[in-house]
Amino acid sequence: MRLMFTGAAPWANSGYSKPLRYLFPRLAAAGHEIALCAFYGWDGTTTETDVGGARVRIYPTARDGYFNDIIEYHAASWQAQAVITLQDVWILQDWGKKNFRWCPWLPIDTHPVSQPILKAIEGCHTPLVWVDWAKRELQQAGWMQTRVIPFGVDLELHQPADRDAARAAVGLPDDGRFIAGMVAANSSYPSRKSFPEVLLAWVDFLNRGNEGLLYLHTTITPKGKAGIDLAGILQLLNLPWSTLDDPDPARKAAAVVMLPGQHEMWAGTVSDRKLASIYNALDLYLAPSMAEGFGIPILEAQACGVPVVTLNNTSMHELTWNGIALEPLQLAWEQEGGWRGVAPVEGIADAIESAAHGGFTRRVPEEVAAFDWDVVVERDWLPFLAELEAEG
Repeated sequence: MRLMFTGAAPWANSGYSKPLRYLFPRLAAAGHEIALCAFYGWDGTTTETDVGGARVRIYPTARDGYFNDIIEYHAASWQAQAVITLQDVWILQDWGKKNFRWCPWLPIDTHPVSQPILKAIEGCHTPLVWVDWAKRELQQAGWMQTRVIPFGVDLELHQPADRDAARAAVGLPDDGRFIAGMVAANSSYPSRKSFPEVLLAWVDFLNRGNEGLLYLHTTITPKGKAGIDLAGILQLLNLPWSTLDDPDPARKAAAVVMLPGQHEMWAGTVSDRKLASIYNALDLYLAPSMAEGFGIPILEAQACGVPVVTLNNTSMHELTWNGIALEPLQLAWEQEGGWRGVAPVEGIADAIESAAHGGFTRRVPEEVAAFDWDVVVERDWLPFLAELEAEG
């Protein structure tokens, strides 16, 4: 089939780009032809490029940043037999009424599904969601044909490795201390990733007489139009902090919170291989997000054998096999129109303390194997695309 996707450019580092760089080569190997309308990471003219061995035509935006004004022309140019969108859909205008077959591959991260999402997908062919919970939510709203096609993980890359060697590789202390960490974008306010709650929990953990280092793989200042001032919060909480490239050795040695060098974060130069080393360097991965459509780092951390702390809300309980999914402290109303969860500070601190004293084990849960990218494509993508092709 001739498939047109929307998403971020495959070489970018985001949840709307990373799946494509693993998906496109596999779909191309199965005989499908791929085009991408890139809303982030490409500002040039229409071109063709190689994505992991797959030849992909890249189309640019026009005046609207999300292709509302030009998607029909791009689809006609490519002679697309299906348009598959990997992005939030509430910004898309009447795509279900346009002259192509549309299958949104979309996040659901509120309960119930917000009205802007339900309005946006009117007229689409098949909603594709990332977890069973999201499928149930959409079915309750009347979308019985909803299909689950999850994200995957590269199990050749994300696998257990020596912890101390991984720490040395990424520049974290290899002195045996307990290290918990997060890999998350600082791009929402209130913080969907629960950075403030995690920092409060880290203060609680230290005040109980424990020692350790908290590594936050993120930007200190907001990455985008929303986010939080992490430096201000760290100062308010009296948490000494530093960055991996800090030229002051005394400040770096005194830090109880560590962040990456900020240039590599803003320049987008952190490779998937380095991320795998970051996961392997940790004793505990923290992801008590208010909500997740999926949560790729939760899957990747466990593939590396690292236990996780998540929230029993939206997608996360389905992906928590080694660790704990904490109950939300309470619900919070999201401005889109649905409920999310508030992370419990004391519960996070308890989980960190338990991990620091051997309460969790390093192991790869057997459930991870079902999310290998080769499995996801063979089990989910190829049968679905065959059905679309049979429809004509």
